[in-house]
Formats: sequence, C-alpha cells, structure tokens
Amino acid sequence: MGELTLRECAAGSETLLALWHDFLNGRMASALLLIGESGVGKRTFARLLAQALLCSGTEDAEHKPCGACRGCKRFLSRTHPDALFPAPLPKEKTIKIDALRGMIDTLSRHSLEGGRRVVVIENAEKMTPQAQNCLLKTLEDGAEDTYFLLTCDVESAILPTIRSRCRCVRVQPWEPERIEKALLKRGVPAERAQALSVYCEGSLGRALQMQEDASYWQARETVKRSFLSVKSAASLPGAAQALKDQKDQGDRLLDILEQEIRGLLHAKALGDTDRADDFPPAWQDAPPASLRRILEAILTARRWKNANVGWAALSEGLMQTISEEMKTWQV
Repeated sequence: MGELTLRECAAGSETLLALWHDFLNGRMASALLLIGESGVGKRTFARLLAQALLCSGTEDAEHKPCGACRGCKRFLSRTHPDALFPAPLPKEKTIKIDALRGMIDTLSRHSLEGGRRVVVIENAEKMTPQAQNCLLKTLEDGAEDTYFLLTCDVESAILPTIRSRCRCVRVQPWEPERIEKALLKRGVPAERAQALSVYCEGSLGRALQMQEDASYWQARETVKRSFLSVKSAASLPGAAQALKDQKDQGDRLLDILEQEIRGLLHAKALGDTDRADDFPPAWQDAPPASLRRILEAILTARRWKNANVGWAALSEGLMQTISEEMKTWQV
C-alpha cells in the first residue's frame, strides 16, 4: 500500500478526488464515513488517508504517504501508537462496545507521538448499537488533531445520529475501462482483464477475487454449456446434462446467467455490438423484451429454489422458458 499515493488511489473518482484536495488544503473533516459497495476502494482509500495523516517522510502532501518513513512503517505494521483500529475480536462478527471503550480510553490521554491521531473503523456497520452510541459521544465531544475514518457497505446500518456527525461520502463503482487498466497493471492477461471489467460490476476488489477463483470460471463455462447453449427444444437434453450434479452451484449459476443477460440487454441499449458479439450467434438477435422476460424467469427460478423446488426441475423449467422465447426471435 505504501507504493500508492492518495492521488493515485482517488484517480477516476470525483468524490475521492474531492477528499484528496481537502487533505492537500488542510480542510479535512474530522469524521468521514465512506459508503459504497464492497470492492470499490473505500478501505484502501481510508487506510492511505490515515497513513498520509501520520506520514512524516515528506512535506509535500501530494506525495503522501511516502511508505518509507518511521510513521508509515509503523502504520503499515499496525504498531503506530496513534493509529487505532476498533474491530471484531477473533471469532466474533460484530464490533462490541468494549472495543470502543478501549479506543476512548486511549484518546483520553495525550498523543504518544505528540501529533495527529487516527481512528479507522472498517465495516462500521458491524458495530453493535451499543458500540455506535459509545462512538457517538466521542464524535460529539471532538478531540483536537483526531480523525475518524469509517467505511461501510450498508449505510442504513449506521445510526442516523452518527451519519449526521460525519461527512458522508458515497464512493461510486469504477468504470470498466479503469478496472481493465488496473488489472492489466497487475499482470492480468488482456482478454481476461477485459472480461473481468464487465463481470465485476464496478468493483476492483471483486474483479481480483474473481481472477483468483478457478471455480468461478468453471461456473461461467457451465452457464455457457447449459443455459446459453439453448437454441431450441431439441437442444434442451444436452443443456440439461451440463447442469447435472450442479445443485450446490445453483445460486452462483443463476447469478452468472442473470449477469450475462443484463450485460446483453445493456449492450443492446448502448448499441455496443462488440459486447453483443461475445454471445453465441443464436442470442445476438434477442429483442430487449425477450431478455427482460428471461430475467423475470430467473427471478422465478430463485423463488423456486428458496421454496426447495428441486434443482433439476427449476433449471429445466428455466431453460424451457429460454427455448420458448428464442422461438419468437428466430422465426
């Protein structure tokens, strides 16, 4: 992380660039709440900002954090006495009030380094209501040269009183082109990087996870050999065979199929013929109305699955619907 600067991390995001400019100009809010889907860069930016606030290696704020000074190294090793990270205890899923009380006790004393102090609370929605109320008192009181950096995926899980005392910044998903460039920079092959930039729905973190997950790519191949291979009623038995023994992957397969259909619908709306050409020829003439009906059928299949309808029955029913829709555009 020390190799990145705040500017590089914020590039491509208007909201993060605005925060970076606030840091440069010394007008940062004392409490920030970064809100957005998992994988859009909230945690990376919050950590870099915290590190930059404690960096002593350069006077040039534009190149902070330097990654080499004592402050940066201690931050990265989680040994900086003025960097606090309230988090769930091992084997626990929530941030309990004791973690916040420990933080407050530390903040009640003088800074051990004699400078800024930074509190980073990642996945702040994991705080129990008691812990959030404990934090609220600290935010209300304020403390000189103390900064609170919170991240969350679910805004509604944060108490309105806490949100009202933070500068709330919504971090938007990344553009596909930006994700593709980031993946190429990390050595991902060009064809895979282009595919991931479409599949990850604006989340670089999700793209990186998908790149490393061999089972994900196997599931995509299964979707191609089953649902997307349907051409007519005669092709249903072969397509069904590809789904045999795939019950445990059912949710993932439906997710991927929905993602593919939405992608094709979006490509048609934008006139993106390159994206549409990625689909089997039988799908390239699909009208938007048919694609929307197939999306509704996927939703129905999910409901059936939640109602414990057998995988074979619901997947065959979904493929039958696809077959019937295909007849309407292949006449």
